[in-house]
Amino acid sequence: MNILTAADYADTGQWRLIVKISASGMCAHIENTIHTDLEPQLLFATEWEPDSDNLLRNIENAVYDHPRVLEDYSARIIVYDPKTLFMPTEAMEDIEGAEENVYTSVYKADPSDVMVDIEGDLMAAHCLVTGIKGFLNRTFPGAKLESNLMSKVRTLRQTNDGVKLYLEAREREADFVLLDGRNLLSASTHPFACAADIVYHALNIIDVYELNVKTTPVMLSGEGVTEELKELFKAVNAAQL
Repeated sequence: MNILTAADYADTGQWRLIVKISASGMCAHIENTIHTDLEPQLLFATEWEPDSDNLLRNIENAVYDHPRVLEDYSARIIVYDPKTLFMPTEAMEDIEGAEENVYTSVYKADPSDVMVDIEGDLMAAHCLVTGIKGFLNRTFPGAKLESNLMSKVRTLRQTNDGVKLYLEAREREADFVLLDGRNLLSASTHPFACAADIVYHALNIIDVYELNVKTTPVMLSGEGVTEELKELFKAVNAAQL
């Protein structure tokens, strides 16, 4: 195991900053890019009640209260936004501002606030709160701004085969990504109050795409996956036999 010195920790070139932002909280950690066996180092984690009127202020305060995140790290900023809209890159790339116009025709937002994450033939547009794009670009210049859902799709497409529904549950909401090989069929985020809500959303997605509950694998992950949730999925499958 590597033992780092104070000089190692002070050398920002050895570290990558990962910041995660959602409507209910924010956290940041650093990962060592040289000694990859080291555990990530948590810088801070904070939560707040979801409140769109104060969300940008909460994000700003979290950053300024923890100035270590402002050091000269290379950075990834991952934004968790349930209002993420996926579009085909090919349909958007020839018209300047097309993705912002499409997004603002679906969700209320200023085009200048819309962030776009592109992965080959797909792009994901999102805008968690008014002013967030400008704040992040000013505060973390050069950082890669990512959509949480697109990050999942990007990773899952590399190894996925066949039709699978990937489900990641957190404390208050769950992400659902349905893939057929590399082809994205659906990606969405839904809030939940209990395990039955998660099962409902999963079954609804399977039904909308006219898939067979019995033969469509549901891959569970995340801290919100409980034994109750596992048992409910088992019961649903058993009911189809």
